[in-house]
Amino acid sequence: MNKNGETAISPSAWIEVPHFDWKILTAEGAPTVRFTKGQTLFSQGDPVSHVLVVEEGRVRLLLLSEAGNEKHLAIVGTHGLVGECSAFLDGRHSVTAVASSDVVARQVERQQLLRCLERDPECLRQVLWLMNVKLRVLAHQNLLLSQATAAQRVIHHLVQLAETYGEAQAAGVAIRISFTHQEMANIAGLSRVMTSNVLTQLQDRGLIEMVKSHCVIRDLDGLRRRALAL
Repeated sequence: MNKNGETAISPSAWIEVPHFDWKILTAEGAPTVRFTKGQTLFSQGDPVSHVLVVEEGRVRLLLLSEAGNEKHLAIVGTHGLVGECSAFLDGRHSVTAVASSDVVARQVERQQLLRCLERDPECLRQVLWLMNVKLRVLAHQNLLLSQATAAQRVIHHLVQLAETYGEAQAAGVAIRISFTHQEMANIAGLSRVMTSNVLTQLQDRGLIEMVKSHCVIRDLDGLRRRALAL
């Protein structure tokens, strides 16, 4: 991601936007709310009374089928916004948001969001950027879940993370944001055990190195070649 907020064609499902400033949304009063890991922020079908600016932690977005099956779409990190995608349609949330870690957020009334978008071009640009990224992530997730193997899914997400948040080091490319095996499993649509097995196999082959929730890509070109098999 560059300083103008532009990112790759297929951005990472971990959406981190550290350069965004939401002061205009919170200036007129936006209470701080806290959620513990696993707690639901809002549910699919709920009325959209407010949106949430994430100040600390990560929030995962997912769809629920009528049978209760979950399809994970994205993980929104610090300085991200959740709930905005449904604020302009029928007024009901199209996804469920769950705290992927302990979360601190600011609760912004829906009408406050709409007023700010009308009068502040920068706020409008930031919201449109986020909605566009989420749309691209959704399209890519649909392709992966319908056509890719378990290993390909994990590899694609590792490549996306490296290309979006990677930092070149002597040992390879370090992914600047951390992720757990469970978060990777959720996004890849796999069990935690299967995801851990794939990561272990990649590490045994010298392609990556995992240290707790941090990852260094040892052979990014090797991962890319495997990702292109899709």
